[in-house]
Amino acid sequence: MFKQCGGDWIEFRKMPELMEVGFHWSSHEPKGAYWQNMQAVWEATLKSLIDAQQAGKRYVLFRHGHSTSRIGRTTSRSQVRKLMRSKEATPFIIRRECIQHGSVFVAAIRPLPMGG
Repeated sequence: MFKQCGGDWIEFRKMPELMEVGFHWSSHEPKGAYWQNMQAVWEATLKSLIDAQQAGKRYVLFRHGHSTSRIGRTTSRSQVRKLMRSKEATPFIIRRECIQHGSVFVAAIRPLPMGG
């Protein structure tokens, strides 16, 4: 479904019309229960796709980091990937052009229809 890529994720920053979103949130941002934080990742990811499409961006680079959790544990990485596979993301991304990397995800943004 997605292109798989390894190597240095920093190279993705060279992509044209790129928006970057990081999920290494600082300690000054509000923290809730773990499930609330994971819901916030989902919501921020979806909002970023919408904002990127509205702004005419071609790509969004999501910096979610490598998963260090045990198998089955929800992480920022799993939330980003889950959203990208969901129907909620369909209007905003071109799946066959998205890139899945170990520590980042590059979403290829579907352009708005002409006149839309």
